[in-house]
Amino acid sequence: MNITTTTTQYISSTDLEQIVNVKFDATFLPVVATSFILFIILYKFINPFLSNILIENYKHLTIAQKIEWSTRINSSINSFTVGIICVYMMIVDRGLDENPLVYKSYLLKTNLSIVIGYLLSDSVIVIIHYKKIGDLFTMSHHLVSMYAFIYVLTLNVMPYFANFRLLAELSTPLVNIRWFLDTLKFPKTSKAFVLNGVLMTLIFFFVRIVAMPIYWWKVYTVAITPLWSHMGHFRYVLINVCIVLDIINLYWFSKMVQGCLRILKPVHRTKHG
Repeated sequence: MNITTTTTQYISSTDLEQIVNVKFDATFLPVVATSFILFIILYKFINPFLSNILIENYKHLTIAQKIEWSTRINSSINSFTVGIICVYMMIVDRGLDENPLVYKSYLLKTNLSIVIGYLLSDSVIVIIHYKKIGDLFTMSHHLVSMYAFIYVLTLNVMPYFANFRLLAELSTPLVNIRWFLDTLKFPKTSKAFVLNGVLMTLIFFFVRIVAMPIYWWKVYTVAITPLWSHMGHFRYVLINVCIVLDIINLYWFSKMVQGCLRILKPVHRTKHG
């Protein structure tokens, strides 16, 4: 059977032609640059200015805390924006699900450009201030994510999987809120701290841990199609990058569960003591 005429949903002559003739597409790189510049401006000027006005204790933070404070505001802005667009695309754009290996979506490319610009800006900030806020797992996560997303952005391959991975961003704002509460010295047994901790762990669990088998099942369903063999080294980028990201997410989740248990135990003892 000629693979260009098979009725399998993942193969068509158009898809095969796009894979065989894949070309570097720099159209959205200016959007990446714009995102990078905006996040640097937010980090350097806008976040500190507004925080100083709106947060009474901000002026008492250390230099390292102020640096991380501003980066976490950027992180929350990026995550909220990207997460909303991601969910919208999963619900509305049926083309992603029908063409997971080869598909061009300008909204997805815009979303990826925002993410890449953010990741690049945050990586630069962390490298400059590595002694103060450096974290190996965060840097590894940023670099591996950028590597994969740039492939999708510039070569129009693996679009479904890139969008699915962006779903993980929905857990990030609550992670940052926990850090803000801790930095502002909220009691770990306070309602705000406990509620945020529980919600953070639950949402992280659903969008990053429960999502793993769903993601890998989708990989399996495309790996048994004829088009998969034509994906070349893109297959290894898809698999290897996501294995690394899953390991990092499992590590982070284990730390969250430990922290959540440490908070809930004294709360339980207080109520039943």
